[in-house]
Amino acid sequence: MQLSQLTKKYEKLGSMLTDVPSEIRDRFIVRKFPRNTVICKKDEVILHVYIICAGTMRIVNEFDNGNIYAFTDTEPYTWIGDTELLAGVHHYDCTVESVTNCTTLQMSREDFLTCFENSHAFAKELARTIANKVHHRSSKIGENIFYPVLYNMTTLLIQLAQEYKVDNKAAIIPLKRQHMAERLGISIRSVNRAIKRLRENHYLSIAKGKIVIEPEQLLRLMQAVDQFK
Repeated sequence: MQLSQLTKKYEKLGSMLTDVPSEIRDRFIVRKFPRNTVICKKDEVILHVYIICAGTMRIVNEFDNGNIYAFTDTEPYTWIGDTELLAGVHHYDCTVESVTNCTTLQMSREDFLTCFENSHAFAKELARTIANKVHHRSSKIGENIFYPVLYNMTTLLIQLAQEYKVDNKAAIIPLKRQHMAERLGISIRSVNRAIKRLRENHYLSIAKGKIVIEPEQLLRLMQAVDQFK
């Protein structure tokens, strides 16, 4: 896919690049990553900045004590490497890997900084994106800290079921329990306890080790979730 095709498909991206000089745009690369591919690793030198145009990325932050906090960005126009460079940091803060097949726009760090300094439309959209990212992550961290595990687990399962359901068929959740624990900042034991309780109350079932949520179960989960706060 060429850049012109990408900007035509994603109008917001095209608007952001309207006043970026053609000699810089010509250096941008449309890159596709198959699922389960590491795009960048924590502490690697930033050579490129990426804009996620389609697909789901898993962003993982590993700490010295062995704890892992993970969350998944599913919205288009999520950036990788932007906040670090604007803060004067030249290493990636997190490890990023693709959960699904992903399409990205790749640019060098030099071109990224040039666009930020010289393109009003580019800088304006980037500022809006960073603000949304900070707001979303702050909200999720607050929920994970102050709400019970069962509520957070149910909220996550509702989100995943809506993402993976097809028509009126059951949603099969491909996310591993380890990944769920990382996204919620809890132990696998806590995840298993929550799943067991939901299963015992017929909110979900397990088939071949994967969580399965039928349409009527999803409806019941959505009706019951606030009771778990």
